[in-house]
Amino acid sequence: MLRVLCFTLALHAVLGGNLVEVLQSNGQSTLVSLVQKAGLADALTHGTFTIFAPSNDAFAKLPADLLASLGSDVNALTNVLEYHVVQGSVRKHDVSNEAQLATLTGEKVRLNFYSHNHATTVEGSRITHFDLQASNGYVHVIDTVMLPPEGSIVDIVAGASELSTLLAQVKAANLASALQGDALTVFAPTNEAFASLGSSTLHHLASNPALLKEILEYHVVPQTDYSAGLYNREYKRTLDSHHDHIRISVSGGSVHVNTAKVLKADIAATNGVVHIIDQVLIPSRYHGSSIFGKK
Repeated sequence: MLRVLCFTLALHAVLGGNLVEVLQSNGQSTLVSLVQKAGLADALTHGTFTIFAPSNDAFAKLPADLLASLGSDVNALTNVLEYHVVQGSVRKHDVSNEAQLATLTGEKVRLNFYSHNHATTVEGSRITHFDLQASNGYVHVIDTVMLPPEGSIVDIVAGASELSTLLAQVKAANLASALQGDALTVFAPTNEAFASLGSSTLHHLASNPALLKEILEYHVVPQTDYSAGLYNREYKRTLDSHHDHIRISVSGGSVHVNTAKVLKADIAATNGVVHIIDQVLIPSRYHGSSIFGKK
């Protein structure tokens, strides 16, 4: 009996304690305090779990009003925290690119591996430390607090007033069902971006559904590309019929797609991600066309 007890204590020491103790010893003090506030600490010591654990700096990046709101609403706080927890032990080598893991809320989180910069993300949040082993699971430290997506890509577009023209164009081109596919990245032009094309160009697109479809598909990449996975002078194939490329430019804190600036990045969706941009993207083969205001 004494030998078993000694072995158990030794194992506990090697693994660094249970999940809550590993979080505490690794400096995730904000997360630990919120877990305790939500009454989840005991639950996380009974069972086997994997936690995608936001760092203190990750919580500090949240808007102050949102953090305060979570602090005063235990149900909302519990939902956000449980969105960071997966049942069972999941290590880095256990998952593949675009893998989706069910969280304790029932919603899924998506993992992406980017080979060019060796970044790994979960719902776009970069994993900074992997496989911190506890006696009842694993902790992966992330640099951004994850918030459950507000629906699919189509739902995201439909819910954003600044993207109402894009939504109308998607419907006109019968692309809504295509945008319900999985693992997609959409560069979404604002209403102002479409307006800048001019009324004659918009009318021409409206009367040429095949061309409209081609232009819209040029804004869609058939893989999930969060900001952490984008790099300067990167070329990505799109969904249009010619599989044209878009060019990514990264300089300082700015990201451009061709000449369009990303205004708002990393809007997570259940089937991918949306980045809002300030111009409509036009494939290079149309750059000499009069319909886009060129000679």
